Amino acid sequence: MVMFVNPMRKIDRALDWLERVIITIGLAGATLMMFANVVARYVFDSGLTWALEAVQYTVAWVVLIGAAHLAKAGGHLGIDIMVEKFSPQWQRRLVLFALGSCLLFVGVVFYYSVIYTVEIRAFGDLSEDLRIPQWIPYLSIPLGLALMFMHFVRIGVDIWCGRAIRIHKREGQELLEDKR
Repeated sequence: MVMFVNPMRKIDRALDWLERVIITIGLAGATLMMFANVVARYVFDSGLTWALEAVQYTVAWVVLIGAAHLAKAGGHLGIDIMVEKFSPQWQRRLVLFALGSCLLFVGVVFYYSVIYTVEIRAFGDLSEDLRIPQWIPYLSIPLGLALMFMHFVRIGVDIWCGRAIRIHKREGQELLEDKR
């Protein structure tokens, strides 16, 4: 018997893995760069001139990719005390409205971040210390927002089809899931 594997599920797993790798390597790299810079300053009385800029750019990538990953994992803050006062049908409508608002916001910011990144690339400026094209650090904004948009669409489809009831996880939900 041949098992059919949904190609979207494979892509989802690959993106999940890639996001985790970027976050892990980025945080580890930023920590090591800062540690090395502190050691260089206080032990050898000289610093790594490029370290602060490298850490800033690395953290920007980690934050934006991490925010997208957190959206997928349901880790963003959600306050649903008022939503729970409504019937399940209205709860679903309100959650879809909130998700639509999130999609609109992320979509608009994504659009303008692409325009801004393209303009930065056209200028051809290099970063101050690393001497890399300035558009590379700015690319983290549209890329992170594109991932977040994609994850929100996936969540919206799950809510629309009845496979999920909210955008975020409830407090303590992870603890309950771990005990099962």
